Amino acid sequence: MQHNIVEFIEIPEFLLNIYQEMAVSPSDLLKNYALNHILSKIHKYEAEDNHFKKKYSCSFKEFKIEIENIKNEENFEQEDDLTDWEFAVENLAVWKGKKQLF
Repeated sequence: MQHNIVEFIEIPEFLLNIYQEMAVSPSDLLKNYALNHILSKIHKYEAEDNHFKKKYSCSFKEFKIEIENIKNEENFEQEDDLTDWEFAVENLAVWKGKKQLF
């Protein structure tokens, strides 16, 4: 589904000339900007995921099961890491899904 957003943007003449020389349109530039932003998010969350994989020598799913099976004991660092890792894994999936739109 495509939405048309009507927005009047004043593009300076020198930029229009550059865009023509580069054979790109302003909408292509916006698309590239969005894709670069998405790739940046993917890189960030992959780095976080890899950090925790290395720290705990296991996958997120394995670590989550391990933490959930601990009874009568609290390890705040691991619980905080689980929360942070889960956030990274979930967001990595979200941003990878957005990338598939391109």
